[in-house]
Order: sequence, then structure tokens, then C-alpha cells
Amino acid sequence: MSPRIKLLLLILSCTLLTQCEKDDVCVEGDTALLHIAFYDKDATGEELQPKAVTRLRVVSVDENATINTFSDRSTQDDILIPLDSRKNLGDFVLISNSATEDNLETGQIEELRISYTPEAVYISRACGFVGQYADLGIEQTGLSSWISSIEINNTRIDNSDEIHVSIFH
Repeated sequence: MSPRIKLLLLILSCTLLTQCEKDDVCVEGDTALLHIAFYDKDATGEELQPKAVTRLRVVSVDENATINTFSDRSTQDDILIPLDSRKNLGDFVLISNSATEDNLETGQIEELRISYTPEAVYISRACGFVGQYADLGIEQTGLSSWISSIEINNTRIDNSDEIHVSIFH
């Protein structure tokens, strides 16, 4: 074999070997969910007292669908709500003591408008981009209120473990 062919094979081999990469697996990235915790409005002391909401149902008005990140009409002291990264606000209905009678929703109904600024954050080649949100705001838009007050703990949503919003009832 001539030295020229050997050199060409060596260059070709080096080129092929440097193009190979290990399999990419995404383990560190997921779009963050809005984490809401419910607390007792009448608790005294400095410690917040969790207070579950009985038969809670959360409906996305924009999607006209029940949120599926927890069991519908279950008793919850905290929930995770997915936000739409294509929009900058979402309307939600939170229903305490939810039930259906004659095809009508009963229970205590609260309407919330959640505003935010969506951001696409690059994680890695395997994970690509994940959604995070900034400038979180919440407004009670309904007339009926089982919610006494709402406190935003963090206006930035970049992980689902942290409680972003405290609702007192």
C-alpha cells in the first residue's frame, strides 16, 4: 500500500472516529410547572399550616379541560399546574367541594388569571429547550371567593419543587 493511500485512510478513520458521539439521554430537563400550596388562613404563629382543599378540581379555561397533574376531585394541599409556553397568561377555575348535579358543576368556584413571561432555556443537546417562566402574577377574577388571599413566593418558575404561590383559605 502506498504512503499516500495510508495517509488518506488514516485521515478518513480519524474523521469518522471524531464524528461518533455517545448516545444522548436527557435526565436533567423538564418544563417547570407552577407549584401552588394551600394554607389555613386562620392559623396563628409564624409557621404556615397546610390546609387541604376538599374535592379540588382545576379547569384550564383556555383548554376547556381539567388539569391532569393530580387526581380530579381529590383532596390536595398542593398542586402543580402546567402553563402554556406559547402564551403569556392563562385563566383557571379552582373549584372546592366539586361535584356534578344534573350536569352542572357545584361547589365553591374561584376564577384566577395567571400572567407570566415564557422563556425557552437551552439545557443540552439531548434535552433541547425547556420552558421556564418569569414575572409571575395572579389576579382573582371571579365574584365568588373561597380564597381569602394569595401570596406570590417567587415570580420566577424554573423548577417544580419550589412553592411559587401560597393560597390561604
